[in-house]
Amino acid sequence: MSTLDIFAVQPYMTLDDYASAETFYHKMDHLMRKISSRRTNSIPALAVFPEDLATFLVLADNLALIDGVSTMDEAFKRIGQALWPALLKHMVLYHTISLKRAFFLLNAAKVWRIWYTTMHTLARQYQLYIVAGSALLPDNQDGYHAASFRPLSRHIFNLSITLNPAGEVIHTTRKVNLVPTQEDTLDLTPGPLPAALSTFRIDNILCATAICYDGFRVPHTAHEPHFTALLPLLDQRNVRIIAQPSANPWWWTGSWPLNPAMTRHEQWIGEGAFSLLEQCHNIDLIVNPQLLFQALDLHFDGPSAVYGRLGGHVQILAQSSGFTPTLSSEDIVWVRWQD
Repeated sequence: MSTLDIFAVQPYMTLDDYASAETFYHKMDHLMRKISSRRTNSIPALAVFPEDLATFLVLADNLALIDGVSTMDEAFKRIGQALWPALLKHMVLYHTISLKRAFFLLNAAKVWRIWYTTMHTLARQYQLYIVAGSALLPDNQDGYHAASFRPLSRHIFNLSITLNPAGEVIHTTRKVNLVPTQEDTLDLTPGPLPAALSTFRIDNILCATAICYDGFRVPHTAHEPHFTALLPLLDQRNVRIIAQPSANPWWWTGSWPLNPAMTRHEQWIGEGAFSLLEQCHNIDLIVNPQLLFQALDLHFDGPSAVYGRLGGHVQILAQSSGFTPTLSSEDIVWVRWQD
């Protein structure tokens, strides 16, 4: 019988946490110490961080440039004005007319270095597996086993990585389904479907990552002909545990803008991964951490949860009591799972 300690990490992040490599590491280490206090070292552990956790590292060492702005568009404009020679160089180098793509390409090496170095160090120090959330990055020409980074192309993906207790990246995945009105405005590229069905193992337990919307049962709108629900496909591959890093940009208890007849909470439960678990034959557990963040005109909230089967029924096995973007809602959701 295999036993795993499972942690869904719900961090409350501020712009100050992204100010530098040191502030980001300090915040992540603070969360890892909370995890360490709850686990038994002899039991393998998996910590899953939320989607977009590392995306805002594009602002590292640049916070002074956006002082006084109130929206992300204003921030892009302010940074673009300050860094336009470098942005223009990247637009020419990578054959793109998209200022947003050029911005992500320009900052890719910095974002990757801080994200990778932090998670590599913490996985080794605390001896656990980490699904490290995600960042908006191109593919890395240098691979994913060191802190060096060279963009392979102009395509920017919502990319998630998983590290083992040796600090090695053992799995990568790129988000297939881009959220309408959100990610489709950032000039991102959908991840290729076959690659999104790749897996990794923890003590011979087959695991996979489905980034947020990739874990949903149906599309958000009627205008997404390429939407693909990944969980049934992963279930066919005998996956047992799904990591679903999420960052919800809509108010959890408010009317959902894409269908105001329901709240985001109602839509999440009725159309999200929880609604698919009943149909799965092999998937036993879904680990769904949420990002808490509010800055400029950005807002992310929602309770982190672990879904699974108990007594033959699909249930919410554990869930954070707080879900608003405040420090008091920061939480670590823990479940001890036995095969």
